[in-house]
Order: sequence, then structure tokens, then C-alpha cells
Amino acid sequence: MDIFCQDVKPFAPLNICEVRFWLRIMKEHSLFIKLGLPCDQTDLISEAQEFYDIFEKLENMAERINCDSSFERFINRVIVAVKNIFCFKRHLLHLLIECKIRGGGNYPLLIDHVSREAMYFLKILEKIHCDEMKYPVDAIVSENVFWLRIMADHLKFIRGLLDPSEREVWGTSNMLSDKFDQLQLHARDFDSMLWHFCPTNDFVRFEKVVTDSTTELRNFKATAEELIQQCAVLSLIPPLLADHVRREAEHFLEILAMIQSDITDCRPPEIVGCDYEYRKK
Repeated sequence: MDIFCQDVKPFAPLNICEVRFWLRIMKEHSLFIKLGLPCDQTDLISEAQEFYDIFEKLENMAERINCDSSFERFINRVIVAVKNIFCFKRHLLHLLIECKIRGGGNYPLLIDHVSREAMYFLKILEKIHCDEMKYPVDAIVSENVFWLRIMADHLKFIRGLLDPSEREVWGTSNMLSDKFDQLQLHARDFDSMLWHFCPTNDFVRFEKVVTDSTTELRNFKATAEELIQQCAVLSLIPPLLADHVRREAEHFLEILAMIQSDITDCRPPEIVGCDYEYRKK
């Protein structure tokens, strides 16, 4: 089994629409990394540009791919590219946290963030080689843990890139950041409590809270994007980055809708929570 094919797989489907979404995300990551590197890091800047070109080419190819015999060959090609950019991101992160790169605009947490997204994409791609999950709830809860952390990170990046004079917008992003930190911690509790089990009424209620909160966040991001495009808010956030994080919130809402439609189909295993024989004495 591939090292990226782990027991807990993403709930997100492996299809060409999902692949196209993530190819664009990987392409934009390459651009953001390039723009955030200090001007003296010419080799890394060139490498980031190479990844941008690779993913732009794959993105163009994906427009002509359908789920036929060519799909698996294309996926295998994408896997190679995503593994390579994942390694590049982790290498860059290590340079940053060891202070071997100084200056620029790439927070170490930002590079860790984009490398987590690359790993997530790899797990989706590896579904082509992996068996279906025995316990679907594990993927559902894992999906929440992943995306809630991504959303919380976005809010911290927005907060850090706003001009200090933007106190009201800063306060809103800070409030939402705290909310998503708490939701992520709650999801981690479910990750252990519901392991190899099934969704409970408490978890169904939690999913409603997550959906409502993510809708609120999506609306905040959409408003911020509009203000940035109009130069009506002072920040270091480029319009493409504002659009990027808003699209990811939209994508999480799509996944939450899929979870909502499937969650009632998750049934408890025959022996609850255990893979060994249990007998009352």
C-alpha cells in the first residue's frame, strides 16, 4: 500500500471536478510562495515558478479529461506532481523554521498550511489505489478536523495581513478565528469518541453548527474579497488570495452538503468499536 494511502481517507470524492479544483489550488500555492520569497532566493523562486507551470499544464489537461480509460493515467501523472510539490513545501518550511530564509512574506504556518492541503489532495488521488473504508464515519469526522483547521488558519492569515487601522475587520476575523479553533477542538473529540462507530445525534447537531459557521465565514470572505477588489479595506491581501480562500470555504460547504446527505446511511458496525471478539461474562 502507498505511504499516502492511510486508514482514514478523505470523504471528498475522487472525480475530475475535484481534481480540477485542487489543481488550481496547487497552481495558486506556487504563485503565492513565489511572491512571498525574498528576492535573494532565486533558486527557490525559479522552482516555485516551475511548479506553477506544471500545475497550469495539468489544469489545462484536466479540462479535456473525462472519467474513462485515460482518467487513471492522468491521475498517476498528477500524483507525481503533487508528491513533488509537497516535498518542496516541506523543504521550504524547514528552511523557514531554522531561520535559513529571512524576510519575505511566507509565514511558516502558511507553508505548513499549504503542505497539509497537498497531502489531503494526495489522499484523494490515492483513492484510485485504496479499498473503500470499513467505517465511513472515520472519514466524515476526519474531513471536519481537516477543514476546520484550514478555515481557522485562513482567518489567522487574514488577521495578520490586515492593516492595523482596520480594527473592525480585524476584530471580526479574530472572533471567527476563535470560533473555528473551538469547532476544530470539538471535531478532534469526535475523532476519538466516534472512531469505528457511527454518527450520533450530538454529531448531527455539531454538523449543523459547522455548516452555519462556515456559511458565516464564506460570507465574511466574500465581503472582504469585494472590499479588497474595490480598495475599500487596507491590507496586504492580493485579490487572488481573497478569492482563493473564499473558494475553499465554498468547497467545504459543498463537502458538508455531501456529508449531510450521506450521514444517515452510516450504520454502527456489528461489533461496536471493536475489531476483536467481545463476550459478556
